[in-house]
Parts: sequence; structure tokens; C-alpha cells
Amino acid sequence: MLALTKLLGMLCMPTGLLWLGLALAAAWAFHRRLRALGALLVVLFLGFTLAGNVQVGAWLLGRLESKVPPLSESSAPFDALFVLGGGSQIDDQGRPLLSAGGDRIIEAARLWHAGRATCLVASGASDDAPAGRRNLGAETRAIWMSLGIPSTAIRVLEEPCFITRQEIQAYGHLKAREGWRRVGLVSSAWHLPRAMALARREGIIVVPVPSDRRGRISRFQLWHLIPQEEGFQKTQLACWEHLGRLAGR
Repeated sequence: MLALTKLLGMLCMPTGLLWLGLALAAAWAFHRRLRALGALLVVLFLGFTLAGNVQVGAWLLGRLESKVPPLSESSAPFDALFVLGGGSQIDDQGRPLLSAGGDRIIEAARLWHAGRATCLVASGASDDAPAGRRNLGAETRAIWMSLGIPSTAIRVLEEPCFITRQEIQAYGHLKAREGWRRVGLVSSAWHLPRAMALARREGIIVVPVPSDRRGRISRFQLWHLIPQEEGFQKTQLACWEHLGRLAGR
């Protein structure tokens, strides 16, 4: 009964109504012997179904995440942890808080509190705020300090880095200036393959420190047949990573 209720609820959502509309339009086209139109509508229906499928999105992210093994709990401590921007957001009062990708900020804090990192380094900039540019590194620092990490253990990149490539380049310069030897790069597990490829291209040696894994495939439920937000989000994240790697960003 619960599965049927959720299925009906999903069908009443905008994506569910559009999904049903495409299916009915394809059936109508074939009924009217409009085979070319019907074939096009079937292709659109299948593409929409796959793009919004939870299992498909998780599988795509899981393939990216499988390239980055978990950090060993017995690994040597880090001179510094570089944390890529994207783990914070701001509320209506402009106060920083964790975003959907905030696990990277928490993971870095956990490692510092465990004595496995001497310095935490934050970066990132964004122009998506109504009031203008956001300093993602400063937001991350504020969250870390609220978690009991002293300002003396935190560095924020001065350069306004808007894309991953800029962050990696700035981290490389900082690593060389400070003479740090063992450095970790913290980000979402599905993002790290692209970030590590950029680091290799710049000749920077860093250890991947994954967080925010989203590629676990959940047990199939009847309502998963309906395209939905979670599926679209995961599919787009995976496609964005592949596109960013092709573009070298």
C-alpha cells in the first residue's frame, strides 16, 4: 500500500505528469500512424526516464567514486589538507552553513581533531549571492572555527578561484611556498577523479581524501520507475564531471 501511495504521489509531481504525458503522446502518435513522431517521442520518453532514474544516477556516480579508495585510518598525518570549495552556503542573514556537499568540510575537521592534519586550507569563490561575490574559503573557515578549530590552524587562499583548475593551481603554488611534503586533497568522492587529473597535469602530488559519497544504489522500489529529483541530480553531477574533465576545468 505504501509503495502504491508513493507511486501515485510521484505521478502527480511535475516530472511524473510530464513522464505520463510523453508516454501518452507517443501512444497517440502511433495510433494515428505518425510513426516518425511516435519514434521521436519514444526516444524522448526513454531519455527522460533514464536521466531521472535514481538507480541510473547512483550507478553513474558510483563509477566515478570507485576510482577513489577510502583514506586508510592508519595512513600518515598530513602537513596540510586542501579542501575544495563547494561545501558551504549562506542563510538569509549571510551566515555560512553546510551545503549538500558539506561533508568535505566536516571530514577535514574530523581529521584535524584526530591529529591527522596540521593545517587546513580552504578555497573557492562564487558570484551566485544576491549581494555579490561570495568567498567560499572564508565561509569554510567560519564553519571550522565554530567546530573548535583555531584560526592559527586555518589558511584561506587569497586568490578568488571560481573553478577547480584555478583552485588546484593556487594550491600548487602554496604547497611549493610552504614546503609541505604530504598534502591531502579533500572533496566529494565523485569530484576527486577530475580534481586529481588536474593536479597531475600541474605536477602536484596530493593524496585524495574522499567524502560525500552518493553512488550507493538503493534497493529498487516501485516509485523509482518515475523520473525524480534525486535521479536527475545524480545524473547531472556525473555528466558535469565528465564534461569538466573533457574541458580541462
